[in-house]
Amino acid sequence: MLKMLKRAARATIFDRRAYNEAFFDDDAAADGAILYAVVAAVVYLAVLALAGTLGSVSIRGLLQVVLAFVMGWLILAMTTWFVATRLFSAAMRRPQMMIAMHGLAPLPLLLEIGGPAIGGVGLVWHLAILTVATREGTSIDTRRAAVSVLIGFALAALVRFLFQIPFAVFGL
Repeated sequence: MLKMLKRAARATIFDRRAYNEAFFDDDAAADGAILYAVVAAVVYLAVLALAGTLGSVSIRGLLQVVLAFVMGWLILAMTTWFVATRLFSAAMRRPQMMIAMHGLAPLPLLLEIGGPAIGGVGLVWHLAILTVATREGTSIDTRRAAVSVLIGFALAALVRFLFQIPFAVFGL
């Protein structure tokens, strides 16, 4: 657990060695899933606590937030891999490596606790980390890596929005 947190903290400050370690670590994708789930849960609980509504914590709400974060990570990583390899001819054969490298990026999303403006800064920081991870994993230039990440982000945002519709319609 400590190794996972240290690597994610190093990735947060754009340490290229963290991405290289994740590339060769068989457990990095599982670590990423844990990191995204924990960050989602912390954000959910902290936002409720700051709003003074911690008593209204629901398992459904927590599950919805955790699933949205984890699904967003997986969709973003897979879409980024697809765009980088198909559109920009990057030489990364296995999408699992992109998933593992993108799994290091969720810590700046904790800034969402501070509200929309600070959360926006965290989102930009998060996307910058994903761009560096994509560049390191695919050996494409930064501009192409950023385009790949932004396309992946757009698709992940669309799917996240669509995922919320059944919860709103059926009151889940």
